[in-house]
Amino acid sequence: MKIILNGEEKVISEGKNILQLLEEFKLSPMMVAVELNEKIIKREYFSSTEIKKDDKIEIVRMMGGG
Repeated sequence: MKIILNGEEKVISEGKNILQLLEEFKLSPMMVAVELNEKIIKREYFSSTEIKKDDKIEIVRMMGGG
């Protein structure tokens, strides 16, 4: 199915949740913030939030520094 991920069209298999998407892209759930259709998703809901066709997802990585 087609989604928009960080502004780019991507095709992923159906039935994925946010946690599975992060694992597919080798991203640690503790090091990212996720927005789904302009709504921030709390980490505790990553595994229960299913991705649907045409969803718009933004993933922002946390970076350390000073």
